[in-house]
Amino acid sequence: MSLRPWHLLLLCLLVVPGLAAGADAPADVVLDAKARGRILEAVITQVRTRHYSTEKAALAERLLRSRVKRGDYDAITGGRQLADVLTEHLVRDGQDAHFIVIFSPQPVPKNLGLPWEPAPPEVQAFRAQRKERRRKLAHRDAYGVNRVERLDGNVGYLRLTSFPEVEFGGDAATAAMRLLSGTDALIIDLRGNGGGDGELVAMYLGWLLPEPTHVLDTVWKGRGTEQLHTPAYLPAGRYGDKEVYVLTDGHTFSAAESLAYDLQARKRARVVGERTRGGANPGVALPVDEHFVVGVPMGQTVHAVTKTSWEGVGVKPDVPVAAEDALRTAHVAALTALVKRATEAEQQEELQAALEALGASTKP
Repeated sequence: MSLRPWHLLLLCLLVVPGLAAGADAPADVVLDAKARGRILEAVITQVRTRHYSTEKAALAERLLRSRVKRGDYDAITGGRQLADVLTEHLVRDGQDAHFIVIFSPQPVPKNLGLPWEPAPPEVQAFRAQRKERRRKLAHRDAYGVNRVERLDGNVGYLRLTSFPEVEFGGDAATAAMRLLSGTDALIIDLRGNGGGDGELVAMYLGWLLPEPTHVLDTVWKGRGTEQLHTPAYLPAGRYGDKEVYVLTDGHTFSAAESLAYDLQARKRARVVGERTRGGANPGVALPVDEHFVVGVPMGQTVHAVTKTSWEGVGVKPDVPVAAEDALRTAHVAALTALVKRATEAEQQEELQAALEALGASTKP
């Protein structure tokens, strides 16, 4: 089963210029007090009804209503601005980074239901259109595989910028894994990675872990629990017990954090860089009105090993360094570890030369 930030998968494309809006769709809408009040009330209702935590929902509602009473939204007349401000307030008041309000130039079906429920034809068509746009964007983004490289000393480097749905990104991930399978250590760069599909994360984890693994549970409000496991079949095989380093920064988010968190929790990798953003609980896209949708955290993530998650706290690096220094730091650490194990003179020379090129000694 999958851990998916539904609001990102479904809604981020609504604000992409040239892809989202039809020819007749407005660039923005003008809101009077009545329309603004209706939208605010609808957002609050969805938060109160759908949030996985009754207590957090009540807190978010109380704080939002206090903002309404103070007149914090009275001067906002544009749809896009209202969506942006509401997102900022929901994240802060609701204490969850997966809250989001999106203004959609293209009308959203009013009967847009939960993603796992049966949908009428117009909603199915809407979702199919969004899925095709996600596929096109994933293709342009090389399915999240930004760089695959063999660094000096036979250290693999994998730069991942996103995790598209596994049906789009699985082949690219497999190709990257196969190319890196012969390296002696691996650096996975998740700096700036905003997340995506948990099933693709599970595919990468399956390559790095020694056996099939239960990764985490998502406890949904009104739906029960979904489990995320690494896949039974791994087309690229397994990487083995070689050294792995994961690079992070303050923009590493959601599903990208789950990869770093899991490898760290299992002591399979060392995390190098900065603390991540701290968003673990997946949101679901819920309709507000014709041009607004709110993403509300309906699921709570529980990691299989720690029985908690990185929600609100992020992933704390094992080796804290500035993000811009993370790659060099991890490369030096990998080379230093390999030097200690090298038995052939030729490999020793290659590793020593690589360390010297980085301005480092052979000491940890």
